[in-house]
Amino acid sequence: MNLFRNFTIRDWLIFSGNVCMLITSLLYIAWWASAFYPASECAPPVSSFLLLLTCLTGIAAVILFICGIRIPLSSVQMVPTRQILFSTVILYIVLLCISIFLFHRPVTSELFIMMLWAAGELCALSILYSAGRFGIKSVIVLKLLIFGATAAGYICYLNYYLLEGIRAFIDGLIPLALDGAVVAVFLILHVVM
Repeated sequence: MNLFRNFTIRDWLIFSGNVCMLITSLLYIAWWASAFYPASECAPPVSSFLLLLTCLTGIAAVILFICGIRIPLSSVQMVPTRQILFSTVILYIVLLCISIFLFHRPVTSELFIMMLWAAGELCALSILYSAGRFGIKSVIVLKLLIFGATAAGYICYLNYYLLEGIRAFIDGLIPLALDGAVVAVFLILHVVM
C-alpha cells in the first residue's frame, strides 16, 4: 500500500483541513465533557481554554478547506461548490424554521456548525472526486456517512432541551462523536486512495 500516493497541494490542504476537523471534534468532545458532564469538576478556565482551542482548530480547518477547494481543477467539478453552499444555506434556513416554529427549540450555534461541517465535507468530497482522487464507491459511502451524521445531529439538536442530566449530556455528545468518526473515515480513504 502506497500511502499519500501522488498527493497534490490540493490534497494536502484538504487532508490537513480534515486533520484539523478531527482535532476540532476531539477538542469539542473534551470541552463538552468539561462543561456539561453532570459530575464534572473541571475548572472554568480549563473549560474556556478547551473551547478556545476548539474554535481555533475549527477556523484553521475551514481556512485549509477553502484554500484547497479554490485551487482550479483541470476538469469539470462533479457538483459545483457554489451549488453545495447555496443548497446548504437553503437547508439551514428550512431546518432553522422547523426547529423554531414546529419544535419551539431555542436557536443555538450548533445547527449552524453542523451545516458548516456538512458543507465543508461535501465540497471537499466533490473536489477530490472531480480531481480523480476518489472513486464513485468512496463518494457514495462518504456522502451517506455525512448525510447520516448530519441527520442524527439534527435529531439530537431537536431533543437536547427535552432531556436532563446524563441523557442531555449524551445527546449532545452523539453528533460530535459521529462527525469525528466520519472525518476519520474520510481521512483514511483519502490516504489510501
